Amino acid sequence: MVNRGVTPPDFESPVGLFRASYPDLTYVALDPPEAGYGDYVELSDLEIEGFLALGGGSINRGIGHYYIQLSGQAALRSKSLKDYDLAVDLTKRAADLRATAQFYFGLADDEDALAGDGDWLEIVPTGQSNGGVIPEATIPQYGRFYTWGRIN
Repeated sequence: MVNRGVTPPDFESPVGLFRASYPDLTYVALDPPEAGYGDYVELSDLEIEGFLALGGGSINRGIGHYYIQLSGQAALRSKSLKDYDLAVDLTKRAADLRATAQFYFGLADDEDALAGDGDWLEIVPTGQSNGGVIPEATIPQYGRFYTWGRIN
């Protein structure tokens, strides 16, 4: 299968940035040769555009979706073989790829939070506490004491 894409990659475009971030930068000339295009090792430009569309235009989220696809393929091919002193275990590969996808989804979430869209809430400690006091008529907990006084 030919993975047709623009050569050299345009790092100003989302497809080129995806290629640089993933990375999928190795290519050979097409057969028959076509000026400005090459055959990449893993993904064509159309496939990358599809993953970018799945990610809502986010490069990191698009890479995360690609790793999810790779994880599904690895899960289908997972097996464990053992023969005397030789052991081959491919059962953990899918989980590793899912963890990598989660990493990229986390990067995309961090980018969204930094964009300042205002759709997130962060709960932080205020430095005030009740002093470990249990208010009247509540369930006692280890390490706290009852009081009839004012709670700070």
